[in-house]
Amino acid sequence: MITRDTPIFLVGYMGSGKSTIGRRLADRMQRQFIDTDIFIEQRFHESVANMFASVGEEVFRRRETVVIEELSGFPNAVIATGGGLPCHHGNMELMNQCGVTVFLQVSLDVLAQRIELCKRTRPTVRHLSGAALEEHIRQAMEVRLPIYQQAQYSIPCDDICTPKDEIRVAEEIALLLDH
Repeated sequence: MITRDTPIFLVGYMGSGKSTIGRRLADRMQRQFIDTDIFIEQRFHESVANMFASVGEEVFRRRETVVIEELSGFPNAVIATGGGLPCHHGNMELMNQCGVTVFLQVSLDVLAQRIELCKRTRPTVRHLSGAALEEHIRQAMEVRLPIYQQAQYSIPCDDICTPKDEIRVAEEIALLLDH
């Protein structure tokens, strides 16, 4: 059982549902919801896409680390992390030490379908489609999956298609964390 002082970190690849499920989970558990990408954009007064273009990925990843170090001390929060955040600068280890981590697990096929629908807002994949997008996801997941699997809990999320599904998964996570 976790306390109100324990932050809950949601990890997973882009399109896994971290922001959507995170909002539902925060509502269900009466916690504050924080999306690290939005937090970073507000802190640095620039969109994530522009940061990738203006300062590059490595500077962006260092900014993510600064932010997750700060957020690791936030009590009573559900924190949706950027897809790459756990994979850099020991961030996954920090989140596991400071809070509870939940991996939203989604198959490669479902990730590709979801990302295809919203890729224009995703700077690392906006130029990819079809087989190229699938290959990009596969290669990224080869590196990221072992890190995501270090999360304390894993929740399958392939079948989230409706708001009712979102609520069901948030309830499942809340019950898991309440025991």
